[in-house]
Amino acid sequence: MFVDRAVREAELAFLNAPFDEGGWHRAVQLIAQATRSNNAQLIGIGGPRVEPFNVICDIPHDPHGHLSNMDLHGQVNWRVGTTLGAGTLQHEGDYAAYRAVHDTGDYDDACSDLDGLFGCQMALMMDPGCLIGLTLMRSRRDGPCDIQAIEVFGRIARQAQKAIRVQLALGQDAAELMLGGVGSRRDATFLLDSFGQLSALTEAAEQLFDHPNGLRLDGLTPRMAEASEQAAVEAAYRRLFASDGVSGPVLHEVRVGRSADRPEGRWRLHAVRLPAIPHAFDFRPALAVTLTPL
Repeated sequence: MFVDRAVREAELAFLNAPFDEGGWHRAVQLIAQATRSNNAQLIGIGGPRVEPFNVICDIPHDPHGHLSNMDLHGQVNWRVGTTLGAGTLQHEGDYAAYRAVHDTGDYDDACSDLDGLFGCQMALMMDPGCLIGLTLMRSRRDGPCDIQAIEVFGRIARQAQKAIRVQLALGQDAAELMLGGVGSRRDATFLLDSFGQLSALTEAAEQLFDHPNGLRLDGLTPRMAEASEQAAVEAAYRRLFASDGVSGPVLHEVRVGRSADRPEGRWRLHAVRLPAIPHAFDFRPALAVTLTPL
């Protein structure tokens, strides 16, 4: 597939979205532009890990109140009805097959009024009671998705899926962490430079190093007390350091802090490959590492 500048900009916008103020809205706008679509939407619903959100390029004119009509979110809705699982892509062919066996007249009428009859979608994360999805909503003028639009959407959506995992790993205040400093963070998070040395840390992380129990500082290098865990973490860091942040890995998750009395480990470690963005501490951190107690 030919990758033009608009596609690349949309990919990078999603990967940087957790760290940019207004980044998610910009990324949604750019995927609409890259696919030559009138509108796009990123939505999150339910679950303990996700605060409900709705990021949309352009809220349609809705004099009939379709957007607030919860009756349109059930079996009548062919976008909801065709969603199979995280990472699966649905488009007009799937919508037509669903309409053939379900009465979707009310939703069809609503989409016609809102001028969003066409498009495609992907669930980026799907757990019981929790859904994060990315959708193209194409107007009559846009017409149905062609093969190129579907391929471009799928490519960019896979980067969006990475970015969502990064956002959840770092927590809701990831932008504050990267752009405003780390002092107010409640999570035990530290930033590493490209040599794996400590560059900044939150108060919670500082307390962990003040009272080492499975984790210690060797000069400016954080280390796991257990040698095999440290070797595995270092290997993961090397993979993330070598990544270009687009086609390569951006997130590593593993349990660490195992000991005789805690064989399951003390923390879940999230290591995130960071984009090359300016930082308040006058350096460019390469990795953000968050330790979440198990």
